[in-house]
Amino acid sequence: MDSRDASGADEWPLPPSWMWSCQKCTELYKAMKRAPEVVDAARKAGEPGVDYDPLDTVVSTQIRLARHIATRHAADVPALDPSCDRCTWDEQREIPPVLVLEHRARHVFAPPSIAGLL
Repeated sequence: MDSRDASGADEWPLPPSWMWSCQKCTELYKAMKRAPEVVDAARKAGEPGVDYDPLDTVVSTQIRLARHIATRHAADVPALDPSCDRCTWDEQREIPPVLVLEHRARHVFAPPSIAGLL
């Protein structure tokens, strides 16, 4: 399987230019993209004191980036996506606004299959 076989739901979008003009966005995005490799390398090296849980490490880097975008770039967060089950789920419940913005921020940098999870 190569990139031509991936479904659109699994393709990582190209981040918008405003993200690259923000030093913190750039740092957080790069950390997020490197997280799976870092966790795998640490697991293989058997380094003590390192969290080898990819779900914890990978997800936490996404949360940090989404939180930064939600709090520092709220005007650039996309509107609710009616085709996203999570967006419409968020709309139907009383969820803190920053968490709603964090979810919608994921639509900027994560594939739909991941954005729909958090």
